[in-house]
This record gives sequence, structure tokens and C-alpha cells, in this order.
Amino acid sequence: MRSSVIAVLVTLAMLCLASVSRAAHLDTSFVFSTIETANFSVHYHQGLEPVARKAAAIAEEVHDSLGNQFGWRPVEKTQLVLIDNSDFTNGLTTALPYNSILIQVVPPALDSTIGEYDDWLKVLITHEYTHIVNLDPSRGFWRTTRSIFGKSIPGADPFSELVFFLSAPPNIFLPRWWHEGMATWAETEFNGQGRGTSSYYDMVFRMAVAQNRLPRVDQINGDVPFWPSGNLRYLYGYRFQKFLADRYGKDALGVLNLSHAGRFPYFINGAPEQFFGKSYDRLYNDMLLELRAEQQKKIAKLSQKPFTPTLILSDRGERLTNPRFSPDGSRLAYTRRDPHDHTTVVVTDRTGANQVAEFRRLPSDGNLSWSPDGSKLYFTQAEINRGFDVYQDLYEYGIAEDRITRLTRGERLSGVDASPDGSRFVAVASNRGSQNLVLLERDLKPRQLTRYSDQRVSNPRWSPDGSSVCYALRDNAGHSSLHLFRVATGEDSTLFSAPFSVDQPSWSRDGSFIVYVSDETGVFNLFAFRLADRQSYQVSHLLGGALQPGLAPDGKAAVFSSYESRGFRIAQLAFDPGNFSTERGPSLPLTRKLPVEQAGPATGAPVNQQQATAPAAPGGATRAPSAAAAAAVATTSEPALPAVTGAPYRAWPTLLPHFWLPRLTGDGSDSPVLGVFTAGADVLGYQSYALSADYSFGRERGYFDLIYRNDYFYPTYTLLGHVQPVLYGNLQQRGDYWELDQGFTAQVSYPINFLESRYLLTGGYQFEDQSALTGLSPSGRFNGLNVFQGRRTNLFAGLIIDNALSYPYSISPEEGRTVDLTYRRFDRAFGGDLDYSQLEARYQEYLKLPFGSERHQVLYLRLSGGIADLSQRYAQQAFQIGGVPSDLNPYPVRGYPSRSQTGKFVATGTAEYRAPLFYPMAGPGTGPVFAEKLHGALFVDAGEVWDDQNHFDTDRLKVGIGAEARLDLTLGYWLKVTPALGVAHGFRAGGENQVYLTIYVNL
Repeated sequence: MRSSVIAVLVTLAMLCLASVSRAAHLDTSFVFSTIETANFSVHYHQGLEPVARKAAAIAEEVHDSLGNQFGWRPVEKTQLVLIDNSDFTNGLTTALPYNSILIQVVPPALDSTIGEYDDWLKVLITHEYTHIVNLDPSRGFWRTTRSIFGKSIPGADPFSELVFFLSAPPNIFLPRWWHEGMATWAETEFNGQGRGTSSYYDMVFRMAVAQNRLPRVDQINGDVPFWPSGNLRYLYGYRFQKFLADRYGKDALGVLNLSHAGRFPYFINGAPEQFFGKSYDRLYNDMLLELRAEQQKKIAKLSQKPFTPTLILSDRGERLTNPRFSPDGSRLAYTRRDPHDHTTVVVTDRTGANQVAEFRRLPSDGNLSWSPDGSKLYFTQAEINRGFDVYQDLYEYGIAEDRITRLTRGERLSGVDASPDGSRFVAVASNRGSQNLVLLERDLKPRQLTRYSDQRVSNPRWSPDGSSVCYALRDNAGHSSLHLFRVATGEDSTLFSAPFSVDQPSWSRDGSFIVYVSDETGVFNLFAFRLADRQSYQVSHLLGGALQPGLAPDGKAAVFSSYESRGFRIAQLAFDPGNFSTERGPSLPLTRKLPVEQAGPATGAPVNQQQATAPAAPGGATRAPSAAAAAAVATTSEPALPAVTGAPYRAWPTLLPHFWLPRLTGDGSDSPVLGVFTAGADVLGYQSYALSADYSFGRERGYFDLIYRNDYFYPTYTLLGHVQPVLYGNLQQRGDYWELDQGFTAQVSYPINFLESRYLLTGGYQFEDQSALTGLSPSGRFNGLNVFQGRRTNLFAGLIIDNALSYPYSISPEEGRTVDLTYRRFDRAFGGDLDYSQLEARYQEYLKLPFGSERHQVLYLRLSGGIADLSQRYAQQAFQIGGVPSDLNPYPVRGYPSRSQTGKFVATGTAEYRAPLFYPMAGPGTGPVFAEKLHGALFVDAGEVWDDQNHFDTDRLKVGIGAEARLDLTLGYWLKVTPALGVAHGFRAGGENQVYLTIYVNL
């Protein structure tokens, strides 16, 4: 049917957009400019000019170093997009159909895996450009086919998909642990500090060894839901690449990369066997042995001194963070991220045993702050702003009322802390790659207190008397510092600076100590800085690590987020200044390349430009950096910036076609239909298209299909044009019917986006002209069926609502609903041959079942219906029921033949019980198959189709029951599908016993 053709075209367009433009929908206030360098086009919007100039210089430097390392320099320029549309750091890269990188310019937080760095922008660019150098190469046969076809994205027919496999750069088919591991190795190798030398990574490896939870190689191939889930490919991919570089030389990584670039996709083990005599499976196991031995030595060293006794207060969930005592010390609040459920904020009694309250929280920094009377919690969380930006704002939760109230909009806040008297807030505001301290008073309008550029400001905390704020600062030379900002005078002084991580301060109730987190000992531990004598003391000595400390109001205990191999738990330890000592516990060596003597003061200045005091090192020794150290910092932290200004962004250099693929299809004639396919999008996603052109030798005529989408504005404008053969397979069990379909569609789409719900309004005009390609009888009938020929022109409008949610362990959405309504008015006044209205509606509900011990049981309900008040019945226009659910079969009834009956009215419904059976989480080593979840479904389908001659009758209602076994698979390391084996029985006339195999996508 024609709808299937449109669906394929839309899918192609979305593939194109996903492959090329990582910012397909942009804040319409962004105005982009471009800086051209020898090897990059750097695109940025207003406010990012300094960041763009720095990024251009870094990118050229990285291009040279990575080109030398991997022996490959892309011929084409790489498109580098810098955008400030999120409060969460991220980078995305693709090499199809051209090389492009997107970086969201916000400094990463310490408790993220990339929170330890010397220069965060350089680390990100190094990581992402390594993907380009790894993805781009082609050798031998693939270099020849690439020179012919370009770097394509997949086509829609099997033949073009085959050519795609034979022409695309082979390395795009490598496992994700290869890509992310190599990029993480490079970011570490070519920077003073990357993830590979971070205390966070070492913490994860150490506890995995200590608690015997090292993953198999197949588990870093797939998407496992358990900790550290998506980070596995980064963590163990990095260790794997480091192992290869250390054992066989750094050049081995480039040799392997180029070797894969000339091999058939998925036959990856031939490359290492060629050079090292071992497969990746064996090499990975060798790496684990080495990692285990290395970490066991570290564990033994740390164990030389007894570890600090701790008490676990809460361990339900996977990432429990930011614990905070209420002002009276009677309650405890923390953020809980759970792969089985929604992220929540939990309030318990002081012991953590008895829950007082719980509420849902959207993506956030995790921080919490109590009101002075303990009746409210203040926090930040993200939501969509200006249609597409993901920014955090301030919210409050009233515990007694169990109600959340939003307090600000679009202010981009994090780390909010309420003052001791509750009259104002201090927070961090992000803007254009920089973060600064802000004050919010009664009007809740942020007033900027500092003017740092391109640096991370984090975790401000009010002093108990409300006069000062302590906050952490990290510069771009690998140094961290604690600052004290006096609100009344604007004086900003540095308490101390260090060449390691220092963050997350928390005051003692009497204001004499500031407890903070540092990896000074190579492990994240708690330290206390006494302001009276400027001495720093180690409070904890842990095997895992401690983050986000909070002191009890009575000053006798500290709570914190404690790491173990299954994630973070809420723990407590005794806080007794009387036992403090400046002596450090057993330490692990920091493996960063930044020498200690390079430590210098943090750059930047408070708004009033007052002079900061000289930094004091932990331990109390006040010191100033040497001239040589300051010079070293200056030369290592800032590359030479190009003296160029940006030109207005132009779409056409990236919009023009970069590839073509041959097509081989059919139109019911005895000869093949040959054609070509291409697609494209500019790097910002403002314009995109997909085009196919075919010629039928049997019918001696041409066909084409075009979809064009414009996202310069809000809403989106889409144009579709087509002259295509359309197959109605076994039309009403009378044989295959081919039709020539010609027409065009003009559509407007208006998305209304929220993080957990989406609304889409559509409307437009569609012209279609249908004529038979298959021979008809003299009366114009096809095997006795009355088929329509003529124009079907209509105006249409649609609404889609989707707030269905699923979680890492879910087998399908398990709460929420989707609603899809489409209305079409066919009218001769619009240029058509028919006058009628058509309405289709679909409602799907997902209900989480509370009974039983097994989580993720779901009751799925679906109601679908359609009305077409066409006076004359045609085979193509009739609604059809029967068969297995799919995108092309909106009215399924299992237990009955597909499309077995038709009519002008249709109604179907499904009730389905879904339950997990087993979580294999396994695959054949490094092979491109990974089995995630085995689950089953018991279903009842019912439906009927009728018209004016055959009225609705419950006696004819078709009812089918059955069961399906489903297996969630990842194929080719990337493609997620759910093959299902089903049995069904139809109880009424026309029903049958069915055993079938189908494949679901996005079940």
C-alpha cells in the first residue's frame, strides 16, 4: 500500500538525519557561523566565538598527532559543530556520509566518568576525532568501491543495502568497545589527563577485581543493563587498547585499525591473529589477567592500613548519590537511580531504614538542599527549553503536600544550595561553555557573582552563618581549588589549589571545617580543611571511593556516596576532629602527565575584580607557583588561537550529495527495475532529503521518489513527490496487484517536546493519482475485485501523543500511553475524484503489574479503529484485518490470515500480558550477536471489519488467542531487534491455527 512506501521514505530520511546531522532540531534563536581551517569546518552559534577559536586550534593539533599515531589522515574536511543546547556534556561523531562531530560545550562534572581532565575541550575533541580517524579508512577493495559510490548510508532495497556493505568504510562495523576504547585510549595518550588516568576509572577497575565482577568480552559488546552498563565499552575497551599498546607497541593500534579497514565486516578476529597469533577473545582474557594482577597489588597496598569503618544506610538501586541530612538531623534525603525503575529522590529517617517520602526526578546533577525548617527540598532537574534545549532549573518539593513546584525557567542552574535563613539561593549557572557562581534572591533571578571563562565551577555551599559560600573550581591545566566567596563584599579568596581533584565541599555546623572530596591519595576520599590553621586532614581511607559528603548537624557523622562494584551506596562514617591527623594513608600513584610542580592558581576573577589570596596547599603550607610552573601551565593549557573570524554558516557544502547507491527493484513486469539512490543533510540538519530514481525496462518508463525536509524554522516543513509502482501483495487473497502511484505531499509538523513526553501535530495537503499497472478485465476489475483508479486528493491533520516509558531492565514500555489520530478529507474541490472522510485512531496503554516477585511484568492494551464514509467500496481503500502486528499492519488479529477481510469500518483490540523469562546477557565472544532478554507474552486479539452491506455483528467478531516467546537481540553490534516465535488460534469463522516467526523493532 502507498502508506508503506511513505513509511520507507520517512525511515530513509530519518536514517539520513541520524547519520549526518546530530542537531536535526535546533533552538531557532541560534545563528551559526563557521571558521575554516586546513582540515576542519568549525560551526558555532552566537556566544561561542572564543570556544570556537580555541576548538579550531585544538582540532588542528589533534589532527596531526592522531594522524601520526594511526597512519591515516582523512582527505575531506571534518565538520565540527559546537553547540550549547544542553547542561550535560556529550559528544557525537559519524563518518557517514561525511565526517562530522558534535560537541556540547559544558565542562563535565567530577562525578561523571570524564570529570577529571586537564583541558576538557581538548579531551572531548581528541576523543571524538579519534572516532573519525578510526572510522574513515578504507583499503583495497573497499577503497575502490568507496571511490565509486562514496560513503553511503543504507538504502531501502536489498541490493542497495548489499552495495552499502561493500562500499562503506569497514571500520564502522567494528564493535563499540573497539571504537570507544580506542578513543578513550587516545584521549588519555595525547592529553595530560584523560579517562584512562582518572581515579574514577581506577576505582571501577579496583572494585571489580576486589569483588570479582570483571565482565566477559561479549558483555562489553552488548548493552547490559547492570552497572556500569553503557560505560563498559569505554572502561574495558580502553583497558583492552592500552593492553595492546603496552604489550605490542603503540604502533600496533594503527596497524590493527588499518588492517580492519581492508577486511570484510564482522570478520574481526583475523586482524589480531595476523599480527599477534591470537584472537581478540584470547587477548581480552590476557588483558583481564594483567588487570587483575595490577589491581591486586593496589588493593594490597591500600590494605596496609585498616580501612575506615562505614555503615551502609541504603543499597537499593544502582547509583545512590548526594545524601543530605535535614537541618534537625532526623531525616536523610538522597537521589536514587535504579535500572529497574524511574530515578527518584528518597527521604528516609536518619538510619535510612524507614522511608518517609519519594518523588520522581528528571535528569539532573543529583544535588539536594533542605529548607531551614526541613519542610521542603530544593533541587534542579532538566526539561526541554525553547523546544529543543535541555536545561536545568530550580524546583522545590513540599514533603507534607507531596508536591513539586517549578521555581525558574531556562536559567541553567546546578548545585543549588539554600541559605541558612532560607531567603536566597546560591547556584552554578552554565552559559556558552563557562560556569559561574550566581545568587538568587526573592525574585529568583540569578545575579552573576564570578566571571570565569571556559572552566568548571561546582557545588557551592553556604557557610552556617550565611556570610560566605565555599565552592570548587577546576581550570584547564589540571588544577582544582576551593574558594571562599564573601557575599556582602564580593571578595573571592582561594583556600588552596592542587594538581589533583578537589570538589564537593560541605561545612561543619560550627563553620570550623570544610569537608571535601579529593583523589590526592589516588582514591576518592573525604578530607577536612580547618579554616583556623588552614590545615587539611584525611578523614576516610577507603578501598572503593567516596563522593558527595554531607555532615550531620550534630557534627558526629558524615554521609556520602560510597562506591562498590555494583554501583554507589549511601554510607556513613564517624566524624571526629579530635582524631584528625595530617598524615596520609597508603596512597596510589597518580598516573597523570601533569607534574606536581606545575600546579598554579586557578584563573578567572570575581565580578568585582578583587585580588584573591595566595593558594594554600593541603597541609597548611601557603605557596605561590614558580615562574617556570606558571609558564608551563600557560603553554600547555592554551593552544595558539587562529586570528580569523567566522563567516555566516552555509548549508550547501554538506547538503550536496556525497554518495549514490544502485537500486534493483520490480514493478510486476518481466524485467528488472534499475535505479539509483542518494540522500543528504547539511551538518546542522536544517535541510535533508532522500531521492531515488528508477527505470523500468519492462514497462519502458521511469519512476522517482523524493522527500525533502526543512528545519530552519519551527515547525518543520516536509515535501514529498513520487511516481512509483506499488505492490498490494495478495490483495484480499486474489493475487498480487501492481499500481502506479503518482503524487506529492506538503506537510507541516509541529513537535512539542518534553523529556518524558512528546506531542506532534501535523497537517498538510496530499495529491495522489492511482492507475493500474496490472492488467484488468474489460470491466476494470482485478480478479473480480473493484479497484480504484483516479485521484485521491485530501487535506489531513494528525496528532501523536507519546509518554510511554521503559527502563534498562524493561522488556517493553511499562508505563504510559501512546495516542495516534489521523483525519483525512478527500474532496473533489481539492482536485480529486472522491468525496469522503477518513478517521483512524490508535490507543496503546502500558500498565506495570504490581503482583508477584518478578519485576517488569506489563499489561499491554491496544484499541485501534477506522472509519471511511466512502459510498463505493474499492479494494485498495478498504480497511483490512488479520495477521501479526507490524508497522504495515495496523489492524492485526492473530489466528487469522493477514488482511483476510476488508471493509469501510474497522475496530481491533489487544490485551497482552508480558513477562520476563530470563536475562541471558551473553553472546559468542566478539561475534556480532548479543542476546539480552528472553520474555514471553500471552495475548487475546479481537476485531471486526464491516461496511454498509455487512453491518457489525458480535457473532462475526474475530477472536484469537496465543502466546509468543521473544528475544531481544543486538545484531552487528548496533541493530536492536526482537525476533518472536508465536502460536495463535482463531476461534471464529475464518480462524486457523498459526505458528509464525516475526521480528519486532521497538516493541
